[in-house]
Amino acid sequence: MTYKIAIDCMGFENNPKEAIKAAIAYAKKFRDLTFILVGDEKIIKPMIANYSQFHCHPTTEIIHMDDTPLSARRKPKSSMQEAINLVANNHADAVVSAGCSGVYVALTHILLGKIDTRIKPGFMSWLPTKANHGFYFLDVGANKEYSGEQLYYLGLMANWFVKKTTIKTHPRIGLLNIGTEKFKGFGYHQEANQLFENDRTLNYLGFLEPRNLIEGVCDILVADGYSGNLVLKSLEGALRSVAKLLKTGFKRNPFAAIFSWNIIKKISKTFNYKNNAGAMILGLDKLAVKTHGSADFQQFYSTIRMAHDALKTQFLTTLKSNLKQLLTKV
Repeated sequence: MTYKIAIDCMGFENNPKEAIKAAIAYAKKFRDLTFILVGDEKIIKPMIANYSQFHCHPTTEIIHMDDTPLSARRKPKSSMQEAINLVANNHADAVVSAGCSGVYVALTHILLGKIDTRIKPGFMSWLPTKANHGFYFLDVGANKEYSGEQLYYLGLMANWFVKKTTIKTHPRIGLLNIGTEKFKGFGYHQEANQLFENDRTLNYLGFLEPRNLIEGVCDILVADGYSGNLVLKSLEGALRSVAKLLKTGFKRNPFAAIFSWNIIKKISKTFNYKNNAGAMILGLDKLAVKTHGSADFQQFYSTIRMAHDALKTQFLTTLKSNLKQLLTKV
């Protein structure tokens, strides 16, 4: 079976060629994919001229990082909207973009729709742990506010995703909070916690604190988009700072670097967020994946991999066919 992925090549902080080069490299390895590259044809066409797995969908308008959902309405032919429309009109199976997150969330909601009116979609990303297993974290920034019921639905969808795309049959689910005690947090934390606890089909751990995340204590972590985004960016920033400190220290003592190189290389590979830079918008009727606004070749490559893996497992198709049964638990 072949799959088609539309890529919005414009409107992010890096050179559009990073997205194109990543798609070309991925296509060389996986022949079951074709790509529709959306954007400036003067940039795209020369780069894909010798590759049969590629098509160019030319556009002239661009959604910039400072655009809003309102200003984006004045750019109906933008590369982002055109890429999403390809999926909405069944000309592609998934869309990938590094553009403005707020506009991307708004446009995918409008053009692709939700799988159920009761669900509020969220960004789901994958984060590494020191146990080298990692966990899925959602929402990391699509929507700031959720009800307890909506957080529970996020957990249900993520649980289904992990069961269908990994070997884990009973994923461990945690709910992000400032403490593990049951009385901690806001009302929506209490509501969500109660719903998770009442669902005996789930392997629910209860409230989890941010300080334990990289220990590998869970397979799925559920949070509202405001808290989730803060935690995600804090982790990424902390890891970058540690890397800079090590680099500075090794410049002062090169011998320490030589003797520690294998350990450093292993740690760097484990916690390099660029290797898993994609965030799926879970809860949409069709597949949309987002990567960092400053994405480079490596980040685009890993994001394409996330979209490809989701397509191969038919995760969204099986979720939609079983959704009614899942949601009747509440």
